[in-house]
Amino acid sequence: MDSIEKLFRDLPSPAADRAALERNGTWDLAHFSRALTSFRPSQSSDPDREFFVKWTRSFLETQDFATLRSELGRLALDKAQIPDDGSAKSRQLKYHAWISQGRKDEEYPFKDEEISEGKPVGLLTGGHAFLPDKLTNPKTCANCAKPNTEAACGGCLVVLDSHVVMKTAYCSKGCQTQHWQEHKLQCLGRRKVCRAVSLIYDLFVMFQKKAWIDKQVASITEKQGITNIIHDQPDEWAFQGKPFVRCFPSGIAPSEEHALAVLFDSECQQLLCTCQGLVKLLLLPLCKTLQEVEIMPRNAYRPTCDMRHDTAHNTMYNQHVVLCATLKSGEQMAIDIAGAQFGWRETVAPWGVWISHRVAGKPCPQPFGHAQQCMQMLYPFAAPQFVQASESQRSSLAQKMQVAVQNKMKEHKAPSAHELYKLDDVAFASCRSAMLSGAEKALDNGLRELHESKVGLCYIDARGQWQATASKEQAEALKRVWLTDEDVKTAKDKGRDLRLIYQLRCKNQGTRQKFKAAGLNMP
Repeated sequence: MDSIEKLFRDLPSPAADRAALERNGTWDLAHFSRALTSFRPSQSSDPDREFFVKWTRSFLETQDFATLRSELGRLALDKAQIPDDGSAKSRQLKYHAWISQGRKDEEYPFKDEEISEGKPVGLLTGGHAFLPDKLTNPKTCANCAKPNTEAACGGCLVVLDSHVVMKTAYCSKGCQTQHWQEHKLQCLGRRKVCRAVSLIYDLFVMFQKKAWIDKQVASITEKQGITNIIHDQPDEWAFQGKPFVRCFPSGIAPSEEHALAVLFDSECQQLLCTCQGLVKLLLLPLCKTLQEVEIMPRNAYRPTCDMRHDTAHNTMYNQHVVLCATLKSGEQMAIDIAGAQFGWRETVAPWGVWISHRVAGKPCPQPFGHAQQCMQMLYPFAAPQFVQASESQRSSLAQKMQVAVQNKMKEHKAPSAHELYKLDDVAFASCRSAMLSGAEKALDNGLRELHESKVGLCYIDARGQWQATASKEQAEALKRVWLTDEDVKTAKDKGRDLRLIYQLRCKNQGTRQKFKAAGLNMP
């Protein structure tokens, strides 16, 4: 047997893969590792042999499970056709192509022989961008259980682009009146949490657009139902001394939905780390309990794939973190601020409905604050210097934004979340507008101060590693080394190597004296 066919036979089958998710909420890393460790590439004549040699070696060195599986999905999707020959290889490629394109229930490739992820539910226009109408649009009266009702409580009805997200159905005004005392706590809780989530979402979108970090995005394209994030040559950014924290280049996205997908790509934990203060201020007071829940995504409408270094990093293979809020009424809500990376449109929905359609396997709850605690423990030891510097700058900007938001709440006589959400619609809209304007001004001023400080500019040191400037003195010492946009264009037109130009500029004796004085270790 060809060793690549044996490798695919040794990998977890789709059914075993699903069983691991249902048991642990994560992939079966140990099973994958055993299969790859026993792989013998010399015993293969498979046309994809070099691919497997490369990625087996990479996995055994890094244990980067998500990237390996993303690359398997990419290999599958790059093929004109996957042979339907019953081989283990063809089955695994079909399986990974399916996951990479969103793990949609109705597209499961082995329906006839294995149990699918879930029973396909009728979808409206827009596919999995919205939860299925059957799950979110009840037709049974909440008071008398009469079927086929169309009326709803206007206080907690949530409709997004003609799609019902949340609804309490009634057959008549009389039934609604009779049910009010029972429904009141739920209705008011829903209204408040929807206000809170809409505020947090708009503030986090603004923050991401103003304080974008560490992605040299050259273009955003959609192919085979996947939003691909294409990058410039990585070091080109460093040769020019670009700031790590800067505004998001919205103009390169084909639509606002694609822009949001890229803004939120692998950023779900940033809300819970860098911007956790907003959640504490605006949402936590409404909750009996608040949990961070790690899930494996399912039924994505249009997942993202970051193609940094020409390597696929598909978001379908990563854990996604959402909030599970238990309200004072006892009702549980899913809050998914960063769901746009999967093409999902709702930011809040009933918990049971949400997990029944969006989650593969077992959800893994953690206490609120878990993500921030992990980041604070790991970053000082595991994160490169430029990442730590950038996150410190973003945390400072987030704090400025939060202070501005709190000041506007006080100005509008609503210093707490409870008082804010008690405001009538007109007063709340006025306060909300002021909060967003204040946040935007604070971010603009903070970003301007940041760039004027010359701290956090990218450069490459003597070891060939990215670093961030720590002072204005360092930036001044590097000023004559960094290339301008015109320098880059000219060099490319003439076929010159940007790295050699950068290194040559570093050799100037006067410049090297400035490096030493500024504490820079340069090539």
